[in-house]
Amino acid sequence: MKEYGIIIIGGGSAGLAAAISAWEAGCRDILLLERDKELGGILLQCIHNGFGLHTFKEELSGPSYAERYVGHLKALGIEYKTHSMVTHVSRDKTVEYASPSEGYVQVRGRAVILAMGCRERTRGAVQLPGYRPSGIWTAGTAQRYLNMEGYMVGRKVFLLGSGDIGLIMARRMTLEGAEVLGVAEIMPYSNGLPRNQKQCLEDFGIPLYLSHTVTDILGKDRLEGIVISAVDEHLRPIPGTEKHFEADTLLLSVGLIPENELSEGADVQLHPQTKGAEVSESLETSIPGIFACGNVLHVHDLVDFVSEEGARAGIAAAKYIRGELLHGQSFRTMSGEGIGYVLPQIVHCEGCGDKIEFMFRVKKEYRDAEIRIFKDGSLLKTIRRPHMVPAEMEKVTLRKEEIADAKEALRFEVFSAARSAPVSAAVPGKICGAASAGLPEKAADIRELTCIVCPVGCRLAVHLDETGKVSAVTGNTCKRGEQYGRQELTSPTRTVTSTVVIEGGLYRRLPVITSGNIPKARMNDIMQAISKVKVHAPVRMGDVIVENVCGLGVNIVAGRTMEQE
Repeated sequence: MKEYGIIIIGGGSAGLAAAISAWEAGCRDILLLERDKELGGILLQCIHNGFGLHTFKEELSGPSYAERYVGHLKALGIEYKTHSMVTHVSRDKTVEYASPSEGYVQVRGRAVILAMGCRERTRGAVQLPGYRPSGIWTAGTAQRYLNMEGYMVGRKVFLLGSGDIGLIMARRMTLEGAEVLGVAEIMPYSNGLPRNQKQCLEDFGIPLYLSHTVTDILGKDRLEGIVISAVDEHLRPIPGTEKHFEADTLLLSVGLIPENELSEGADVQLHPQTKGAEVSESLETSIPGIFACGNVLHVHDLVDFVSEEGARAGIAAAKYIRGELLHGQSFRTMSGEGIGYVLPQIVHCEGCGDKIEFMFRVKKEYRDAEIRIFKDGSLLKTIRRPHMVPAEMEKVTLRKEEIADAKEALRFEVFSAARSAPVSAAVPGKICGAASAGLPEKAADIRELTCIVCPVGCRLAVHLDETGKVSAVTGNTCKRGEQYGRQELTSPTRTVTSTVVIEGGLYRRLPVITSGNIPKARMNDIMQAISKVKVHAPVRMGDVIVENVCGLGVNIVAGRTMEQE
């Protein structure tokens, strides 16, 4: 049985980052195992932009983001195997996998990093009524069919669930010519990022039915329609609120679950809320030497945070095999009022470094909120947050000196102020480009917008004077936000991502992206131009596919490298 220093399971964003950071931390004996035919994971089908703003300080598509990590890993010479399906991990860190070229193989690591990602909840998980006709898909499956294989799964589409994948697929299907009838969300708030609500639904006039769910499936062989109903505070359908939609396709975006079958096989302790492993501040699980990171640990909203977590796991695993990972006195974290979960669940004071970052999600939307942190029952710290929603992961950093003497637990709670406030007032931001003294005391009109230039999704108030010109923008936390607010009301622009036919490649479709923003009103013209394009493998990321598309001064460029099959 061949032995390695570190074995990493999963070649997506978490696994790639873990391998690279472990190498840079001094471990040269690494094996990365990936079940698909190439590295990159789910990012390869996420052709939309919005990745990399934290990691690379620029906005990339999913395939482009993955390619940067894959290129770095290959340049370092880290050993990896694709087409390698891991079937079991043991407590002693023996890893069993199977591949077409090697058959059944056993290897052993001094440390193992679990980075298997997550899977979608299916129809059975939400107990949809009715027959089982064709035309019901999870949003991620439809995304792969469309973006990598070039198949449209339907023409009249309804979505259940407002997670980011669902919102992005609502836009994607619309741009490809489908009619998206609406999105139903059982909760009274959207589970997607605010920027995705804006650019995927509002941009295209797609209605969002909050506090609604699907209550009937119509059709026996092929889906013919669906019925949605409003739900009460206990999430039970309310009779008499039914709405009928003629649809041939229903896409489900009803949540993600960490892929933890391998973790369970290794007797790793799982957390009931996250459905992922319980970990310490070093991302070590209940089994010494086995670490977990990324969406197999807890579902993230940004891939940049997945990569950041993978890098931490790689560094910790490298320390573990050198005997440098300290434990000592420990305490647990607890989720109190309004908090779904807190991670890490265990903190070892000796090993936590000078600072430790705690991540958590709230259970509902909060405005003008107060996070209270209790140490062994006594209030340690209070932190104000203007706005929090379940779709966005929150982070709090504490110094070691603040928590080192904790004996039992650190409890997190959140409370909202009693008063309610309009969006523009609830999320105050600094004024960019204008001194506060220059802000008009009474604007002729104020337009509220959600900023889409980054995942933060600031809520902007655009102040207009008597002539209709923008006099100031508030609510933004960066200069780009002010620029967006000023431009959005007069000449809105967007980046377009799509795919073109490619012959001889690993997949049937090649992701492409506009080299710059184009007028929002010309998006359909761009899609028409792209639909006529066919290329041949190999293609390199950044290659110009169409010059000066539609005479708009921007090019259509390849969003990834694709070799010949």
